[in-house]
Amino acid sequence: MALGDSRQLRFRYPACSMPLDQFILLCLFVVVLVGTPGPANMSLMACGLTFGVRGSLPYLLGTLAGRQVMFCANIAGLFALLQGAPVIWDGLRYLCIAYIAWLAWKIVLSRPKSAEAKDVPGFWRGFWVHPLNPKAYATQIAAIAQFVSPERYFSDVLILGLVIALLGGALNAGWLAGGNLLARITQNPRVLLAVNVTLAVLMVTSTIASLRLA
Repeated sequence: MALGDSRQLRFRYPACSMPLDQFILLCLFVVVLVGTPGPANMSLMACGLTFGVRGSLPYLLGTLAGRQVMFCANIAGLFALLQGAPVIWDGLRYLCIAYIAWLAWKIVLSRPKSAEAKDVPGFWRGFWVHPLNPKAYATQIAAIAQFVSPERYFSDVLILGLVIALLGGALNAGWLAGGNLLARITQNPRVLLAVNVTLAVLMVTSTIASLRLA
């Protein structure tokens, strides 16, 4: 085997035969796709700032579950069905903006470290962040088209789903922890409120910007 032929380097497990170079590119793709600032990460950071890591865990798990359910639906062909129904596709855009704006407003109204238990966003609030976002469908389809090979369809789909779940989940958790760390650094209520308002504005702005490209 030639040392320069990285395509010959494959996982030893029969069900996981994705070439190593493609796997590395997949990980980099997920880092860019999931790890960069966006509505989900901004909301997770705001939740970490306001409610702490423990209080925000149900919300984090909800966002992860929603993304994986959407991934399974995309594999089953949901994206093609949505694109074939322009009215529904456009409706998702407006619903997504409205939902993120509502979520941002709820977070801003909850004062850091003094929020009541009823104000803490739970699993289902987080669950709908991705399924209501048309841009999320398009980016997942881009990942499926680029990293799923017809001859290794099931193993590539499994690897892609696991990387999105595990690596993506770790990146999302990092944003949540970052918000909590920020709350520990400064205890000034005005500073924390200003940061929360900024994150809420970024949530809405990034949503609008992403939907213009979807």
